[in-house]
Amino acid sequence: MYDIQINCESRYKVNRKFIVGLLEKVLTEEQIRNPVSVSLLICGKRKIRELSRRYLKAAEDHDVLSFAFSEVNKQFMEFPDGFLRLGEIAVCYPLAQEQAMEENTLVDEAVGDLARHGLYHLLGQNHEEEEYK
Repeated sequence: MYDIQINCESRYKVNRKFIVGLLEKVLTEEQIRNPVSVSLLICGKRKIRELSRRYLKAAEDHDVLSFAFSEVNKQFMEFPDGFLRLGEIAVCYPLAQEQAMEENTLVDEAVGDLARHGLYHLLGQNHEEEEYK
């Protein structure tokens, strides 16, 4: 069972069902069998820059950021309800929109690709292992 929560700033419309399906597919392919919880924030440049400044100590625009709940030891946090809390993903909608225009794809596909990228980071894969992209 997967619990994928999507929070969007009001002006950014996304196909939640499509994005949840992409993330569930990744979790299934990665053979994650435990109940898992992931949060996804769809936000603007101001919010992504604020998150970057607060947590990365750099005021940059990122298309996606991932925040694992247990960054120190890279192990998942299990709560009494049995769910593993992997962490949170933030996707910058305006940058996803720009990528969609450059790649001639739908914005939902670009948002989904960025969310998948962020999920792989939560699962411990990094940029040296680019096979997932």
